[in-house]
Amino acid sequence: MNISEEKAKIRKEMKRRRSELSSDALSRIDASLPDLIFSIDDEDLQDTLRSAKRIALYRAFKGEVPVDGLARSFMKRGIKCCFPRILDGSMIFCDCDELDGDEFEISSLGIKEPAASAEAVDPSSIDVVVLPAVAYNEEGSRLGMGGGYYDRFIGSLGSDRPYLLGVCYGFQICSALPVAGHDVTVDFLAVIPEEIYGE
Repeated sequence: MNISEEKAKIRKEMKRRRSELSSDALSRIDASLPDLIFSIDDEDLQDTLRSAKRIALYRAFKGEVPVDGLARSFMKRGIKCCFPRILDGSMIFCDCDELDGDEFEISSLGIKEPAASAEAVDPSSIDVVVLPAVAYNEEGSRLGMGGGYYDRFIGSLGSDRPYLLGVCYGFQICSALPVAGHDVTVDFLAVIPEEIYGE
């Protein structure tokens, strides 16, 4: 089995596991995540979050770890929050002041993304990126959905890339994850305890 086949197999299994999470479990995670993130005993992470002026997040889709509560927590702290939009095959990020108004629209893939009228932010102004993923290994190497959008976006920033914060469920840790040279490795991986999402 080659790397592409291995990744496809892992994606299929992890998407199946995510699909089994109930709406109640996802709501518990969304409500618990801010306290979880801000209680992590990692000086570099906490210093980075305290000094951040703009943080990139995502709108969870099909069982991804929900981060709306985390975004609202950042906003309350006066941090600008930006979200991804796919434009001409590339990922851009646009600031949004709230999550429930008309600043978002549904993409052709069914994902909430900033409205077409939103202006892209300068990528160099993003201090932290909170990353979705299908799986991670223990070292923080990431497997995405296969589009390569985050890999290309982060790769284009070179050594000036922002701090990368991964969030995942415990079952998404995959020791046998095949890693390619372009795959992103996060600076810190926050794992959601099973007691929060377990039924």
